[in-house]
Amino acid sequence: MPKDIVTAEEIQQAIMNRIMSRQYVPGERLPSVRDLADQLRSNRNTVNKAYQMLADLGVIESLPGGRKGFLVKEIAGAKQEAGDELNAYFYQQAVKLAWQALAAGMPADEALHYLTNAIQEVYGLGDVRIAFYECNEHDSQEMGEYLSRELGMDMDYGTLDDLYVDVDTVMNKYDLIVTTFHHLSDVIERLGRHTEQIIGIDTRMTPEAMLGIARLPNPQIALVATLETTSHMLKHIIFSYYPDRQVDAVTITDTDGIIAAVEQCDHLVVTHTCADQVKQLTGREPDVIVNFQVDEQSIQFLGRRIHETQTQKTAAFQPQLASQV
Repeated sequence: MPKDIVTAEEIQQAIMNRIMSRQYVPGERLPSVRDLADQLRSNRNTVNKAYQMLADLGVIESLPGGRKGFLVKEIAGAKQEAGDELNAYFYQQAVKLAWQALAAGMPADEALHYLTNAIQEVYGLGDVRIAFYECNEHDSQEMGEYLSRELGMDMDYGTLDDLYVDVDTVMNKYDLIVTTFHHLSDVIERLGRHTEQIIGIDTRMTPEAMLGIARLPNPQIALVATLETTSHMLKHIIFSYYPDRQVDAVTITDTDGIIAAVEQCDHLVVTHTCADQVKQLTGREPDVIVNFQVDEQSIQFLGRRIHETQTQKTAAFQPQLASQV
């Protein structure tokens, strides 16, 4: 390849692609001007110009201590600033395209049409298909819709029974399968070789449920949950906050245990999934009905995994230059 056939703008864009796909991470030293010029068979002045352009945008910075070279700028604690810099970069690229379209005599609506199609095509390559599965329809729908809103993307949902009917079909349809930590080990065991696609999220009692338990005046509590793991988890949480409480935890399948616990307790606490069954069985109205919400850190982790999956899916379709850098 003749030297200088690659422009500074193309090198700038290629490096930006690498940074955005986290192939170059904040704080990492970038290839030297000489090494990058040799890799691309470009002129060193052209590579240096590309680096300076990125430095002017605030995306990279010179090595400390007066050393030669550049590194990806650390953005910890400056997310808004970094976001503004990236927005400015993309705006510059959009302006360039607009000028090129105008120079070619292309009407504005036609230019917008092509740009919109290009965006849809590129973003479509990275579409992540994701589904959430829980043990019951109520939690599956409620948490699935909540995750969809928080992540700003479509998410299918269903029960674990739906997942287990035809595992291979489900895993071929979706890039990621999400379930709660309560069911994670079982899902991993059932799905076997597909463990890379499985993500567990943490759920917590809602603040309203915690407050309701805190306001119970007497120490003897009967706790009823659908799953044994859930009952143990809730019992542990209650003890950790209120060590003076006496908690008799049973599952909804233990009919005799429920009746005995309710007869002896001062207060009745049940999970929302079995509240109606407990009322029918005992004739007693629960003092607290426990609902759950997805932990914020789990949502952030899930967002990162989705981004990583998008990057992996689009990597093969990035411009050839980006793969050379």
